[in-house]
Amino acid sequence: MRAPEVRILAGRWKGRRLTSAPGARPTSSRARAALFDILGPRVAGARVLDLYAGTGAVGFEAVSRGAEAAMLVESNGAPLRRSAERLGAAPPEIAILDESAFQAAERLARAGERFDLVFADPPYGDAFEAGLLEGIGRLLAEGGQFVLQQDEKRDPPGIPGLTLLRERAYGRNVFLFFGMR
Repeated sequence: MRAPEVRILAGRWKGRRLTSAPGARPTSSRARAALFDILGPRVAGARVLDLYAGTGAVGFEAVSRGAEAAMLVESNGAPLRRSAERLGAAPPEIAILDESAFQAAERLARAGERFDLVFADPPYGDAFEAGLLEGIGRLLAEGGQFVLQQDEKRDPPGIPGLTLLRERAYGRNVFLFFGMR
């Protein structure tokens, strides 16, 4: 199976290709464009955490559009490193963590790290790693938002300390936007 081609849609890296692993399920360009249209000015200067980063399209796109920094979490970060090298992106602008989303979220929360935007796109059909959603609010900065991408067939989850602000569907992709209560 050929790896899908993913390109940055806007900003300083517009049109640049990202490395994608065979079998990856990247967010479609249409859905990603809609996501960033909704987030709008919230992205500029933001600290972004991209859990289940896959190709890193959301995190790289955010930095391309003016986010201060993005932390990309993926159990196999090698494709992300190749993309970062191709783009000329390095820490602290882009940081890559090779670990599970749950492990990274727990470690970052304990270290006091906070993010303006936290994005999670777990594999469809799989259950979340135990406890991930329960602690997601500990990662949000004041006024921050958590965006969960999930399949249209799933009900929105309840997340302690967060309120569902809006829901947008793009084909099978559904974006759920949560904020602090």
